[in-house]
Amino acid sequence: MGGVWYNRGMARQALLILLGVLTAIAAGCGQVITRPTATPEPSATATSTPTQRPQARPTATPEPTPLPSPTATPSPTPTPVYYRIQAGDNLYIIARKFGVTREALLAVNEIENERALQVGQLLLIPLAGETGPPEPTPTYTPTPLPVQVVNVYFHPSPLGELTVLGEARNASGMDLERVLVRITLFDGADRPLASGQAYTELEVLAPGERGPFAVRFAEPPAQFASYQAEVLSAAPAYTGSLHRDLRPVDVTSEETPGGALRIAGRLLNVGAEEAIQTTVVVTAYDPLGRVVAVRRVAPEHPTVARGGEVAFAVDLIPAGPVDSFAVQPQARLRPTPTLRR
Repeated sequence: MGGVWYNRGMARQALLILLGVLTAIAAGCGQVITRPTATPEPSATATSTPTQRPQARPTATPEPTPLPSPTATPSPTPTPVYYRIQAGDNLYIIARKFGVTREALLAVNEIENERALQVGQLLLIPLAGETGPPEPTPTYTPTPLPVQVVNVYFHPSPLGELTVLGEARNASGMDLERVLVRITLFDGADRPLASGQAYTELEVLAPGERGPFAVRFAEPPAQFASYQAEVLSAAPAYTGSLHRDLRPVDVTSEETPGGALRIAGRLLNVGAEEAIQTTVVVTAYDPLGRVVAVRRVAPEHPTVARGGEVAFAVDLIPAGPVDSFAVQPQARLRPTPTLRR
């Protein structure tokens, strides 16, 4: 699902002042050292990574840890299969995604009121007659996956929270979905202090594509010595319902009176199908290519007819100076009604 990268040139003086403040706050975390992982290799630099500028002020953010060498294919989805409900999902969409019926989903998950389903809730997918509890506690075993964590940035807030921003890059030759990233903080004796995880804002990553993420620690440790970034899960994506023909045009950026960075433009539907459940993911980068802000929003009209267009506007509060940004639209095809006999 293609996106467009834009270079803003020199960052605004106001954002440089903000970076100085955040750097002073980040110093309280102590010297951060990246923990090595098995079989490290240099992180691949995507061609769309913003140009580095030597004069940029450093922050307390460490460089990202290279992940293990990717395997040829991702780990197979275990049985039974569970699906985490995403924004805009309904049982018809989920059933079509996995080739099952809505009635089977209702029965195996013991759903009495479909309207009570919530984003983030796990559903059991009744594949090959598998059954089980509708709300299990998922466990993950970190394994080498064809996904790399890059462009990591640590953003401590004045309220005491810590946000770790970054991107997961699909280094495989196939589309991947449900890409889950975990950040773990360690003390000087390599003991874990805190851990958090988040899915990428892009639901599907095409080969070579980068999807931003934000892992938030509401109560981070006062100090930590090192961190580890790892990909917990990634699965081959079902792309039959994806709409990949939205193109950002006339994109502009400006600072608002409130100090936010507003990215606005239009999305053109250049495909042959109607786009539904449209969202826009905007990622901002500092002069060193690190992620300093990310946000996903839906335009006022998330349905875009064939040959039509829709306006969008995203307000970001960057954690550092912004040198460039990326606009990545994503959408679904309208399901074809199924005739029942």
